[in-house]
Amino acid sequence: MTEILEQFSISLQEWLMNPLFNPFNYLLLAVCAFWLFRRISILQTGGKFWEPFHIVGDTLYIHAAFYCIGRRVVPFSEMASVQISQGSGRGGRRYIVKIRRKKGITKYFMIGVNKRGLQKLEELKKALKKHRVGVKEWG
Repeated sequence: MTEILEQFSISLQEWLMNPLFNPFNYLLLAVCAFWLFRRISILQTGGKFWEPFHIVGDTLYIHAAFYCIGRRVVPFSEMASVQISQGSGRGGRRYIVKIRRKKGITKYFMIGVNKRGLQKLEELKKALKKHRVGVKEWG
């Protein structure tokens, strides 16, 4: 019985060491495909690939692939308030935009603290002011 378990253990180790059959490679491939699909799907509405969001008419389209779960289309008429705060992490400093909707659903997305990110943040603030959505800034 122990010989069978040893053979199974050796076979399993050899299988996991083979890069073609390693399940972690497939998991990484699936995550990358998910990210790419989410990014490409938002391009159908108009915006650029690397932008955090874009605005068309009275609708905000969020480009965040991973940390914005669910629908990433938020009309300004459904927004109750928006909170903008600064945060930091492994990727550096960022602005965190928290959108509270009238239905009680909250959406988050992040904007990098760089020249292009600050321009996009100003664009968002102008659009929120235009549509009379309350904005709170922290930090």
